[in-house]
Amino acid sequence: MTREEKYNIAITEDVLGRQECLDPKSLNLLTYSRPGDVCDRFESGRLGNMAGGFHFDLLGMRWRSSEHLYLCGEWSRDDDQCIEAQQYIRMMPSGAWAKRCSKANYGTYIRDDFASFRLQWMLWCVWQKCLLNKDFAALLKSVPDDVVIVEVEKNDLVWAAQPDEDGILHGGNAMGKILTICRRHLLNGTAPNIDTALLNASGIHILGQKIQF
Repeated sequence: MTREEKYNIAITEDVLGRQECLDPKSLNLLTYSRPGDVCDRFESGRLGNMAGGFHFDLLGMRWRSSEHLYLCGEWSRDDDQCIEAQQYIRMMPSGAWAKRCSKANYGTYIRDDFASFRLQWMLWCVWQKCLLNKDFAALLKSVPDDVVIVEVEKNDLVWAAQPDEDGILHGGNAMGKILTICRRHLLNGTAPNIDTALLNASGIHILGQKIQF
């Protein structure tokens, strides 16, 4: 078993918030920052939440990306302001625009407790994309076994990691971990151990509809 495979096996739902130190001299890293990125001839950028082309139907509506769905979680109270923000997000043509514009226009209405459940919520959102878009599932399953998936982004120590002067990547890399977890379960034919108790207790509403996890 390679070092990368051993590392990936240790990635579980319980360590999504853990800070990582990833040295490309010690581990074979599959990195991406933007949707068009290619790493070692693999279209790694298509794995990211901002990549288009992976629509899916959920909760009786079409979602342009898992980022659109995730962002709606920030405004997931059952009130008029949040419903308006969610409708606005769903109209945005891309995840990047949805993120930028929603925070600019509705930032004051973001749930105060969103940080308490955002990691499990993102895991749930990405897993729905895996289940409901066969092209994305096939792409994720095609990731080589001997790589560690890393989103690289400056000033994001939660979802991504950023390089220091020696090229070592530091950060939570929660998106890379989520993709790794989802890939494992797709290959095994199982489901991630999502903290559904936390999500149910958080009372997440999408366009007035309370989600039961």
